[in-house]
Amino acid sequence: MPAPSADAVLTEPVTGPSAWTAADFTGESDWVVTLTPEEIGDLETALAAAKARGIPLERLTVTDFPLPVLGKTFEAAVQELEFGRGFTLLRGLPVERWTLEEARLAYWGIALHLGTPVSQNAAGELIAHVRDYGEGEVTESATRAYRTRSELPFHTDSSDIVGLLCLRQAGEGGVSTLSSSMTVHNHLLAHHRELLGLYYRGFVYDRRAEEGSGELPYYRNSVYGYFNGQLSCRFYMTHYIDSAVPKSGIPLSGIERHALRVFQDIAGMDEYRVEMTLRAGDLQLLNNNVVVHGRSAFRDEPGRRRDLLRLWLNTRHARDLPEGFAAFRHGMPRTR
Repeated sequence: MPAPSADAVLTEPVTGPSAWTAADFTGESDWVVTLTPEEIGDLETALAAAKARGIPLERLTVTDFPLPVLGKTFEAAVQELEFGRGFTLLRGLPVERWTLEEARLAYWGIALHLGTPVSQNAAGELIAHVRDYGEGEVTESATRAYRTRSELPFHTDSSDIVGLLCLRQAGEGGVSTLSSSMTVHNHLLAHHRELLGLYYRGFVYDRRAEEGSGELPYYRNSVYGYFNGQLSCRFYMTHYIDSAVPKSGIPLSGIERHALRVFQDIAGMDEYRVEMTLRAGDLQLLNNNVVVHGRSAFRDEPGRRRDLLRLWLNTRHARDLPEGFAAFRHGMPRTR
């Protein structure tokens, strides 16, 4: 079960906008793009037309959802994701006046202008609800993290881009935290160079009961890979590393556990992380190649059940990565 090999271990600091720190921002105005009435009108015109035609989501194409005004904003967002800081937040989507089906349809139309959506789980879901399903905590070996109310440590998702559309905030908590994995690598290079090889080799992750018949219930994935002059990151949920041990029979060494703690500690440093609380109508977009994200635990109150719609997608400007570096980058295979 070897990890895909990188061209080399990067031994020079990453430069450019993706290697940001908290001091690079004065506040949320640096990353929030508030949609104009004209842009929202453009979206709702496309939504009404697509709704009237009744085309199933999976068969809808970008030509079925024309956005002559808003499309320019989405292209600028893609440029920021792929070539800039690696995250943005679009504010003002009118989710309060949409039904759930209308929200899903509008979100899908948006996604088609951003890139190609991919499957997120063994059920083949292309749009998944991020909320508390009452299935237990993230520490339980058959539970996917997005289905819990648990605090989630810094991690990436599988596709290049993850989008979270907030339908409702929690009664309490659920604060989103971001950090540049490029800056984390720079810190490791400067202060923990002896650990770098562990991240390039990677860790074994639990598939959380979403493997198909005859497939192993675990896989190895590198945290960092340096390919064609570009550093990329995939740092999946550390809880999935812990729960993989009894399934794989491969124990975690003390130095590997230390490396995992070091990564989390660096990403969470005050001078590196930024925080944001998503409000209804916010669409957060992150590039998993250069940004890691987490969230605080949340608590629902009557009438305030936290609910976000999640999309995984890859843009038309996606970087080249070798097969197997980012497991399930192009979607999780449907096994049920």
